[in-house]
Amino acid sequence: MSQTIREINNLNGTIHRFTTAYHPQTNGLTERLNKTLTDMISMYVDVDQKNWDNILPYALFAYNTARQETTGYSPFFLVHGREVETPLDSILPYQPAGTAEYYVGHLVTNAEDARMLARLNILQAQSKDKERYDKKHQEVTYKEGDLVWMFTPIRTVGLSEKLLKRYFGPYQVIRKISSVNYQVEGVTNTRRRRKTPRYRPCSQNEALPRTRSPRRDCPGSCD
Repeated sequence: MSQTIREINNLNGTIHRFTTAYHPQTNGLTERLNKTLTDMISMYVDVDQKNWDNILPYALFAYNTARQETTGYSPFFLVHGREVETPLDSILPYQPAGTAEYYVGHLVTNAEDARMLARLNILQAQSKDKERYDKKHQEVTYKEGDLVWMFTPIRTVGLSEKLLKRYFGPYQVIRKISSVNYQVEGVTNTRRRRKTPRYRPCSQNEALPRTRSPRRDCPGSCD
């Protein structure tokens, strides 16, 4: 990471977290937003998919003005302390009671109250999600010398992605770097580093090289 990005993160108080390829759980909020926008754009994009950038501003506007189930507020309201003004609001203008100073103070108070309540709602939702995830999650660890298959998604033109091979190997675990990172080595001595959830155990029978069955003699002519 460049020094400029480090300084920007320090000034903003941002904690930079690194993610692993094909492992979106570390950056779940961003991936969830990307999926929502993708689903929205897919409903209006042309067949050739060349006008997605023209639809993106409208999809973002709809997302930012929609009430979120987790926070209980729209993203626009949490930032500005009020709901967005639509063309209908311009046709039928609303004049708030009181002075301009009172209106501004009321907006600031509403925004701060909404943000505090949104934080509490997010913490409650995260706690419920964690509890639900922990019930099904099983800790996976590997030892040095274990054989594993490594998840490597590929795409081939003309072939169905659902039917393509996703795990390659076997690879042998060389050393454990951390609780979720391992260094593995393949038959070509190619060393790679990946997170645990993208491995799966390899049995001894799977590790054996596949050989073609010997040709059987058959009566008559065998071409």
